[in-house]
Amino acid sequence: MMTFRFDPILPLACVTGCLFLVAGCGRKREAPEDSLTAPGLTTGALVTHARYVRAVNAAVQVRSDEIAPEYWTEEIRKLRPIRVYRHRGNIVVVQKISPGREEGTYICPAISSYVPRSGEDGFEFMEVGNSVCDFTRVTND
Repeated sequence: MMTFRFDPILPLACVTGCLFLVAGCGRKREAPEDSLTAPGLTTGALVTHARYVRAVNAAVQVRSDEIAPEYWTEEIRKLRPIRVYRHRGNIVVVQKISPGREEGTYICPAISSYVPRSGEDGFEFMEVGNSVCDFTRVTND
């Protein structure tokens, strides 16, 4: 009769192998995060918003939906915005304006609870990445 002997080394080797496999699938630590990816843009939008709010709270800036260029992060600047403004807690980066229409990138930073929906406030969205959309908006211009 054959008996089975439990060897604790085998499960340990399997767990270790799985950990190395999972760790190998991630982004390399030495590679900088591309600022034009969804995580880079959401971070840039959050910092841009924080800079603007600090300026308003310090009475350096008058409260407005528009966010002046001096508060834009490098991630936002790389999008070559014509203007940047707040919409329901999110950041709108306008990259093209034509009569009655805006186009660009719509970013939902982690502090926002508003999920953008096409058809609201003249916006139409196409998701690019987690929390980042391309948009077109019909305006009254």
